[in-house]
Amino acid sequence: MATQIDLLAALQEIDQRLQRKELSLQELHQQVATTRSQIELKEREVEERQRRITELEVRHQAAEERLGEEEEKIKEKRVRLNRIRNERELLAMRREVEIMKEANGKLEDEALKLLEQIEQEKTLLVQSQAQLADFQNRIAQEAAQIEAQVATLEAEAQFERGEREKITHLVDADLCARYERIFAKRGGVAVVEIRAGICQGCHMRIPPQMDNQIRSNIQQNTGTIFHCPHCGRVLYWRAASEDTSNA
Repeated sequence: MATQIDLLAALQEIDQRLQRKELSLQELHQQVATTRSQIELKEREVEERQRRITELEVRHQAAEERLGEEEEKIKEKRVRLNRIRNERELLAMRREVEIMKEANGKLEDEALKLLEQIEQEKTLLVQSQAQLADFQNRIAQEAAQIEAQVATLEAEAQFERGEREKITHLVDADLCARYERIFAKRGGVAVVEIRAGICQGCHMRIPPQMDNQIRSNIQQNTGTIFHCPHCGRVLYWRAASEDTSNA
């Protein structure tokens, strides 16, 4: 019949397997969340580029309209130039036309720059859309694989929990609660072997008298539980392990 220490050791093996499965599940969910986050980020980038293109096109259209209006005004001024006979008025009108032409040149430069920006943004938009499609394809491919892995892990974890429950029913309630506190506090290692008088949890030497008591307890199956005086973990001893380490 299994002793309490044997049951605790078996319980720890199950808990460690469950811990690893839960960590794997977290990593899988995080993997999905990261890819989805990348998709959302790229979607916002695509939307921002589309908004930017629309804004630039509106500005470009406005610049073209202003340029057209100013060209019409210059044409009107030139028509009036042909009718002016006063030299002073003629010089003033010509100067005004030159100023308008300079302003139109700046408008043309502005319209050209806007057109260049629109083309650049459209090129970047195509790249962003391609990256978004790549992310979407990737998550579609990964989703089925991850779902299968998650289903397998969850089924295995459910089985492990059932086995765990069977064991906990056989372990003293106070001892089980003590074990769970140590397991949580000591990083998932609550039950450890003694080898050559050394606790395999903290690697500190235990008092020789305690070492002898633990060996005697195991051999005589007294059921007494011993804790490492340094790390507080539950201690047990197996002759087979020590024989292997001494070989």
